Amino acid sequence: MQQILNDRKKTGLVFGILVMGILVLGFLLLTIWYYTSETYMVMAGKEKMTIGLNGVFKDSGVEARLSGRDVTGKVRVESDLDTGRPGEYTITYSEGNFHSSRTVTVLDHMSPELVLEGGDVTMLLGEKYQEPGYRAKAEDGTDLTDRVKVSRVRFDRAGRKTIRYTVTDDEGRSTQLSRRLTIRPNTQWGSPGLPICMFHYVYDENDPPADLHRRYGNYISAQALTEEMSWLNDEGYYYPTWKEVREYAEGKLILPEKSVVLTFDDGEKATLKQLIPIVEKCRIPVTSFLITSKKGEKKVKEYVSPDLIFQSHTHELHRAGGVPGHKGAFAVVTEEERRADLEKSIQVCGSRDAFAYPYGDYSESAEADLKEEGFLCAVTTMPGKVFPGDNPLRLNRQRMFLGQGLIMFQSKVAPTQKPEQ
Repeated sequence: MQQILNDRKKTGLVFGILVMGILVLGFLLLTIWYYTSETYMVMAGKEKMTIGLNGVFKDSGVEARLSGRDVTGKVRVESDLDTGRPGEYTITYSEGNFHSSRTVTVLDHMSPELVLEGGDVTMLLGEKYQEPGYRAKAEDGTDLTDRVKVSRVRFDRAGRKTIRYTVTDDEGRSTQLSRRLTIRPNTQWGSPGLPICMFHYVYDENDPPADLHRRYGNYISAQALTEEMSWLNDEGYYYPTWKEVREYAEGKLILPEKSVVLTFDDGEKATLKQLIPIVEKCRIPVTSFLITSKKGEKKVKEYVSPDLIFQSHTHELHRAGGVPGHKGAFAVVTEEERRADLEKSIQVCGSRDAFAYPYGDYSESAEADLKEEGFLCAVTTMPGKVFPGDNPLRLNRQRMFLGQGLIMFQSKVAPTQKPEQ
């Protein structure tokens, strides 16, 4: 009899556990079904809103789920809202078969009121901006002028810009107006000059090359170069792109006073091998003007670095054969030959931002071909800095050489004023 009772207890226990398991499983399945089938679109904020003329509208949006997935980011928003014109506007939110809408009424007066003195402003690059003025007040007449926030605008680049003025009252209502600003190019703003440094070959002092003394003027040690680059970083120098160099020369951009461009001619393998560890340590972008016929494709693939940019020094026209200057051939060959050579070098380098004239020799026809090929800049070997108004396809460079020392390097890159003509 006792055995029968024990068996019944065990059976009841098993049955209870089984029922409990079924209930738990059912609850879990119900929960999963609920969250995976959950579909809705809920509008955040009020369905009807009112703002003043030129008021700042902050759309609180909607929250949407489709089959349990959050699709809020996929909701399409369509609106004809124009806060600068009184009227009633509709904002529609849609995702799949779900749609929701909000009504926004724009009043015929500002709340708070904001007034801009004067009109749009036109100025030359380098001139000091003169604010025409503004004033603001709340609906009860309280002066809010000191609460007006003016958006930041860059005055160092020519072009059309927008200055935004925003004022907010104690109720949290905001009004915003805009003023158009036009900054015209200017080459007479008194720039301290941009040095484009011309290096050639880099070597290790512990393993000097055999021709060190024969090509003394074109060498610099890796140790000296590291010292110079470290100094540039310590001084906070800026390293503009070739696009920025072009804009600077055209009077469209004001560069920081301490700006410099570092270039290395010819792209010799030994130089690239020494150069990359230095620029990657100092995080300074440099340009290697590459003679692409001298294993250019291999060098471009082998010496890859985010701090090293390859630019054209011609394909096969870095040779003698001309009359002007150092008798470089590039300046005097036919247009057909020169264009074909340029296209080969561009293909290898993967860029046409800058070009270095072989031996520094150039001509009007050579410059015209570079322009047709779309080069932004071209550098010569003429000494001096670059100033606004200079021809971007005939830029000067500061020659760097072995033994110049850190002090001389500093003097060559330090900000100066354009010499009198």
